[in-house]
Amino acid sequence: MNQLVILEGNKIYTTSLIMSNNLNIKHKNIMELLKDYSNIEDLQRFETAELRTKGRPLTIALLTETQALILVSLMKNSQEVIDFKVKLVKAFIKYRSIAHQLITQKQNENWLLDREESKLIRRECTDVIKEFVEYAVKQGSKSATKYYANLSKMELRSLFLLEQKYPNAREVMNMKQLSLIKMADEAVRTTLEEEMKKGTFYKDIYKLAKSKIEALAKIFPPSPLPMLLSNNP
Repeated sequence: MNQLVILEGNKIYTTSLIMSNNLNIKHKNIMELLKDYSNIEDLQRFETAELRTKGRPLTIALLTETQALILVSLMKNSQEVIDFKVKLVKAFIKYRSIAHQLITQKQNENWLLDREESKLIRRECTDVIKEFVEYAVKQGSKSATKYYANLSKMELRSLFLLEQKYPNAREVMNMKQLSLIKMADEAVRTTLEEEMKKGTFYKDIYKLAKSKIEALAKIFPPSPLPMLLSNNP
C-alpha cells in the first residue's frame, strides 16, 4: 500500500522519504531542498526521525500539510509533480476526516461502553488462551506461547482489511467492528474451553477455533480499519 500521509494520534503528516519515493527524487535532494529554502518561515522548523536501515540510520523530515505543500510547490512542475500534489492534497483531506471520526467516536458514550465491554471479553479470552498454552505444552508443543499472537492475528486478518500494523487495532474499530471482534473472542474462548475438556489435540483445537472465525468472516465480509501509523515513515 502506497501511504502518502500518516495519522499518529492527532498529528497528521507526511515525510521526506515518502516524497522521495513518490517523486523519484533522491532523498538527500529533498533534504537539501528543505535546507535551500530555510529562509521560508514555514520550512525553518520541522520534526525529524531516524529510520533504521541496513547501513547508517537515515534522518528523515516529518512534514505538516502546509510544509509538504509548500515544498512540493517549489519543485519544477513536471507531470509527476503535479500528480503527486493532487494525490497529497486528497490524502490530507482523507486523513483529516479520519482523525475527526476517531476523535468523535471516542467521545461517544455508546462506543466507550462497547469498548469497555470488549476489553472484559478479551481479558476472559486471554485467560483461556493462557490455559490453552499450558495445555499445548503438556501435549508436546515447543512454541505454545505463540498462540497468544497467532490467535489474535488470525481474528484480525480473517475479519478485517488490514493495510498496516496497529499498536492496538481495537482502539480504531467502529461499533459494528467492536461487536464483531467480541463475537470472535467469544468463539475462540468457548472453542478452546470445550475442546480442552474433551482432551482434543491442541493443533486440532486451533484449527477448530480458526474454522469458527472463518465462518464469521463469511457472514460478515471483512471491513477496513483506518490507516494510522507507519512503521516506515
